[in-house]
Amino acid sequence: MIAVAVLNPRVEQKLFERGVAKQVSRSNANLLNDDALRAAIAGSSAPVPTKKRAKACVVVFAGSKFYVVDVGPESVKNLLLWQIPMSRVGGVLLTHFHSDHIGDLGELNLQTWAGGRPKPLDVYGGPGVEQVVDGFNQAYRQDQGYRTAHHTEKIVPAATWPMVAHPVVLDGPETPERSRTGLVLEDGPLRISALEVNHDPVVPAYAYRFDYEGR
Repeated sequence: MIAVAVLNPRVEQKLFERGVAKQVSRSNANLLNDDALRAAIAGSSAPVPTKKRAKACVVVFAGSKFYVVDVGPESVKNLLLWQIPMSRVGGVLLTHFHSDHIGDLGELNLQTWAGGRPKPLDVYGGPGVEQVVDGFNQAYRQDQGYRTAHHTEKIVPAATWPMVAHPVVLDGPETPERSRTGLVLEDGPLRISALEVNHDPVVPAYAYRFDYEGR
């Protein structure tokens, strides 16, 4: 009887809606107060698997939003376990395109979408970020269709599902020192800048600087 009930689509839908509501009610919204500038490491391991660490991922809390710098495999699980309100994501910033820095991008898109993200997910990175984002969008597009059909437009609207790539262009000509900088975004008191770094043979490779209310 239990197995039959769980497989019933109406029961599945109710369980999904309860799960989303439960996640929202338990969220650590205090991490996103208007005076916050904090960072947390959600993943720090190399590509070789470890039992206790996810791949590269840093979360920056700035005011009412959070930003994800790289999103390596297993890292999104940590964001969910920390009960971060996923609807408050401001964007993703990719330092470069190694697999251990981008592998959970599709999962992050899914979880922030299902968590109530109000618009498509902005993904920033150097030239080539368009190819990365387009690839993930294409790979997950059928999954989006299934989930919207099953859980309805009210819960997971198709319009807010996709990711949007934003190539970050650095100022000036390329130099051997790789010391160029460029603006990523400005959002009220928040300013994010990109700094070119050396990660041979990987090009482009960026670091990111967050300035928020003088900090």
